[in-house]
Amino acid sequence: MARSGRDLLSIYARPSPLRRLGFVLSALVFALASVFVNPSAASVAGAANADDRVPAAPVVSFATVQKTADVQKRDFGGGLHPVRARLVADRDQVAPGETFRLGVHLEQAPGWHTYWKSPGEFGQPVEIQWTFPLGWTHTEYEFPVPSQFDEDGIYTYGYDDQVLFFVEVTLPVDQARVPVEVAASVQWVVCAELCIPGDAELKSTLGVTSSGSGPNGFTGLFDYYAGLHPTPVAELEQVTLDAATSMDGVRPGDAFQLAIRATPRGGVSFAAPTVVGAWPAFAPIVNFSGMFLGATVDVDEAGAVLVLVDLEAFEVDELPTGEGIGGLLQLETEDGILRTEVHMEVPWVGAGTPVRATASPLFGAAENGASFSSTVPAEGGGAAGGFATMLLMAFLGGLLLNIMPCVLPVLTLKLYGLIEQVDVGTRERRVAGIAYSAGIVVSFLALAAGVIACRVLLGESVLWGFQFQYPAYVAALATIVWVFGLSLFGIFEVPALGATQVSEASDKEGAAGYFLTGVFATLLATPCSAPFLGTGMGFAFSLPSYGILLFFGVAGLGLAFPFLIIALVPALYRFLPRPGAWMETFKELMGFTLVATALWLTDVLMGQVGTDGGIGFLAFLLVVSMGIWVMGKWGGPTESRKRQLVALAVAVGMSVGGGKMFLDLEMATDPIGDSGALSTDLDFSEAMPWQAFSEARVEELAGTPVFVDFTADWCLTCKVNEKTVLETATVRMAMAELGVVPLKADWTRKDEVISRWLQRYGKAGVPFYLVIPADRSKPNDALGEVITPEGVVEALRRATN
Repeated sequence: MARSGRDLLSIYARPSPLRRLGFVLSALVFALASVFVNPSAASVAGAANADDRVPAAPVVSFATVQKTADVQKRDFGGGLHPVRARLVADRDQVAPGETFRLGVHLEQAPGWHTYWKSPGEFGQPVEIQWTFPLGWTHTEYEFPVPSQFDEDGIYTYGYDDQVLFFVEVTLPVDQARVPVEVAASVQWVVCAELCIPGDAELKSTLGVTSSGSGPNGFTGLFDYYAGLHPTPVAELEQVTLDAATSMDGVRPGDAFQLAIRATPRGGVSFAAPTVVGAWPAFAPIVNFSGMFLGATVDVDEAGAVLVLVDLEAFEVDELPTGEGIGGLLQLETEDGILRTEVHMEVPWVGAGTPVRATASPLFGAAENGASFSSTVPAEGGGAAGGFATMLLMAFLGGLLLNIMPCVLPVLTLKLYGLIEQVDVGTRERRVAGIAYSAGIVVSFLALAAGVIACRVLLGESVLWGFQFQYPAYVAALATIVWVFGLSLFGIFEVPALGATQVSEASDKEGAAGYFLTGVFATLLATPCSAPFLGTGMGFAFSLPSYGILLFFGVAGLGLAFPFLIIALVPALYRFLPRPGAWMETFKELMGFTLVATALWLTDVLMGQVGTDGGIGFLAFLLVVSMGIWVMGKWGGPTESRKRQLVALAVAVGMSVGGGKMFLDLEMATDPIGDSGALSTDLDFSEAMPWQAFSEARVEELAGTPVFVDFTADWCLTCKVNEKTVLETATVRMAMAELGVVPLKADWTRKDEVISRWLQRYGKAGVPFYLVIPADRSKPNDALGEVITPEGVVEALRRATN
């Protein structure tokens, strides 16, 4: 039976944390199961009821859309992806100097839906990067009014059936009259019983003629969705809007309220705001370090609509700046529907600061009697979305770490171990998979404990990969990797001590060996920041201690998940190659990957301790290698226990002596600093003219667009992005044309200022990229970990418009 509008808003009972976590884990299982199941055949749950759907958009024919602008890929299971993406325009031809509309049209399969910019407790907003010829300008794309979806008692906001996101594009008056190519890169997450990501690279050729052309068959579609965009507050004539927080300051850990009041004027009256048409009367927009707990929507005696939003701030070490709270408010009048978005900045104050109740009449209005009260579902917001969403991103980030360059050497060795197990029993495989997973999860929890200890005992705020800022850690890890590489070349056996004959040297690693392999994978994974991981873990660092432990544990489970599944599902072993003589050669080749990893770590170390310190470390590695050779030569598995102990003692003694003689791990005075004067006269012709980042320089460059690269020598993802994106001629020439000044925020060693900037934007570590517009009244543009030349150029153009 269809629910009434009032029921839709009042049925929500906030689920328990266990229920929320269960929903997230179920979604993860379904997402992974989509490798084997065709999602298009799945039954639908949680979609909006038929009576609650958004009124249908105009029916149009897409038969004329170019093939390159109409993409529907195969999904993980081999069926058609549930979303078809198209690039459409409201003109077939455009004249120089003319403005037209270009949009991305998403058509969802029945029962599936994509997400609004504030999706709720689950999902990710649709993201679009536009690419236009030089000299073209365009507006930002708006999110139309969303529908509300009930996903197992958790409410989200988004779009089923179809949706159109568009920009208004203006050609320069001197545009050549030739066909030109426009493009859009689109990413989304679409959900039904399971959630799967999707993306499309859309391109279309647009004719440019002297006279252009009139409206085409898509004009009505553009007009319809333009009507679903919120009206800016400054343009509203029938209503006065006020907003206030219940306290004059918000301290970390405080619970508080936001009140929004819409007062009619000019004889206008509002209908009872349960739902407006097919849409919720209020949809929360939360972008702050805290939780959205729920809201009530009332009408007072004067006919004004009052929204009271319940929120709770998280415990944070550094007070955030520029964070906002608010929502999309929809008001039904006799003449139509008024839609607008209300935002206000969170008034953060330090812990222990005295705060007072706000003397705002908005909070007294709720006590003066209301005609009704209805509850809006809780969104569970955070720095970039709901708690459950951030937990999912931490898991997916850990999962994607498996394909990052930091982890590939260990990943390949783990695959080698799985191939060795093809002929062992199911129980042994399960033990190996569980032990490897336990090694990773325990290591992640140990890292979380280190983060908490730095907070509580040392009063320091640390982020993802912080341990790589300490030369002793980098040196120790480089030594371990180097020694492990030598073992793969057969210089010594691991473990050799305790074996008295060849037959006693097990061919299998055993549970302890797999546990240590998991620990080793974690040690190499932490300098990498995979997609999703930076956002998810950035949210984690704003939580109390228990939240940090939870998020680190979930990220570790993500890293371990592929091999855990293989170990627990015996049928998957048939896809692995059969063991044979080739494996010995393969193992030796993997030794070279570990040697390369050790060289990379040595380069990181030299950036911290200087050239002399780096050469001393290489001398230390030489002594360690000689000790390892001694242990392998005279302490092998066929030797007596006494001989093994002597060889081990000699190896340890040589290593300790070499360390005392050669190691100098004091941080260099300023190996990465830049004391030169700031310059805006830059040469982009050969390489990117980076200058060192500082807050003073950002202030000094007011009125000039700035691009900040938050990076570190130990971050391989950063280095890949620099070589393949930032240093390309496309990006350099765009910066030269637009007058952008590039600054490099080098986090190779500890820097509290850079850490504070990362936390301000909800990031757990590097890489991170920030575009600061010339007009400082406009918001900064934060880019994700995965960037493209086109996406960076588009962000730079937005900063100069």
